[in-house]
Amino acid sequence: MKFKPSFFFWLVFVFFITNLIHESAHWLMGTALGLDMQFGLNIVRSRSPAEPWQKMLCDVAGPIVTIVQAVIAYLIVQRKASTLAFAFLYTAAFSRAVAGLVSFLHPNDEARVSMYFGLGKWTLPILVAGGLIVLVVKASRRLQLKWKDQLLCYVVASLAVSAIVGLDRFVL
Repeated sequence: MKFKPSFFFWLVFVFFITNLIHESAHWLMGTALGLDMQFGLNIVRSRSPAEPWQKMLCDVAGPIVTIVQAVIAYLIVQRKASTLAFAFLYTAAFSRAVAGLVSFLHPNDEARVSMYFGLGKWTLPILVAGGLIVLVVKASRRLQLKWKDQLLCYVVASLAVSAIVGLDRFVL
């Protein structure tokens, strides 16, 4: 196995950081647009009425920041073989993929933006999650990760996402 046990503690921590950065981007955009925003661990919503274009800008802010995070982390992994950078890349990809799956029940950020532009519900979620997963695969090759490393990342990531979603009800 490539990863030391301490990596998985970092992975959980990075999940919380990634989620807070993502939600902060939504909140900052809404606030910049003059909306009264409510902030949670896993959701940010406007308490004031918003125009469709304002909602779209708020929706797109989180994924853009998460994609930028992933690309920067990917470049660092490629240049320095950093496992910490891999944690930031993995959390970005995992969180957008899971959010995409949630769109079966409730459209996620990318799905709402995709529908706003008339691209259908699944175009942007598939492009974003798929693109980030490709970066994870390439970074995994660079780090020479094995299936056991990937399985442990998946299990820890699943637990971290569950914790964030579960704790959100106590924050809002």
